[in-house]
Amino acid sequence: MDIIKQTITIQNKLGLHTRATIKLVELVNDFDAKITISHHEKQADADSVLGLMVLETCYGQEIEITATGNQAKQAMTAVTQLIEDKFLEEE
Repeated sequence: MDIIKQTITIQNKLGLHTRATIKLVELVNDFDAKITISHHEKQADADSVLGLMVLETCYGQEIEITATGNQAKQAMTAVTQLIEDKFLEEE
């Protein structure tokens, strides 16, 4: 089983707000992988809107993404692309 870790900076101005979090949860549910997001001392499963909201991440802050499972590499690529694309938001 693959385990992949990557640190990435939140790119969108509003950070992991509700709409962005829902997009992330919907995305990770498409993969046979477990994704966790860590910010400072907090950690949440990326399939939990509430858990991700508790991380309180803002623009410019770094998060660590961990992906495990059969599609860990594909899931990591998709998650990092979504974040780099600012969750497909205008700002």
